[in-house]
Amino acid sequence: MSTRSRTRIDRTIEIFEASRRPLFMVLDGIAQEDLDWNPAPGSRGIGKICRHMYRVDIWFLKRLGIEPAITHDAPGTADEIAGRMRRIQQQVIAEVKGCADDEELMAERTSLDGKTGARMGVDVIHMAQHYLYHLAQMTYLRRIRDRDWKAPLDAWEHATHVIGDIILE
Repeated sequence: MSTRSRTRIDRTIEIFEASRRPLFMVLDGIAQEDLDWNPAPGSRGIGKICRHMYRVDIWFLKRLGIEPAITHDAPGTADEIAGRMRRIQQQVIAEVKGCADDEELMAERTSLDGKTGARMGVDVIHMAQHYLYHLAQMTYLRRIRDRDWKAPLDAWEHATHVIGDIILE
């Protein structure tokens, strides 16, 4: 199916899904010690990067005038952190799918604090780009700690092809 016959809503979901999936591959089977490890004082390790990503997602939802499904943030196990990430990402997906049409996806919104200018489609694509940026960091950090771990390169490659195909078609 040509991307031109699909809606912006469909394409936004496809990019978001492809970009978020590899994140969970980094967390799969990670030792708690590796999750909590920070490479240097004042820097973020894998656990802190994951928590940062869902806090940014929460910020984007508030900016879009949407009450986030989660507000809790704390260190935890990989499963707990992944659960929070999934919950907020599922909310993002539901919000995009809940748009009546592409016009609503791209409409200017009012944030929870009354500011205007944010648009759902733009912000969700920004989230996806944010995920891929941090995926590279997390992959590097995980490989430092576990040289035998198989990085999610195929999933990253898939995400880049999804984005490329949609942009270039």
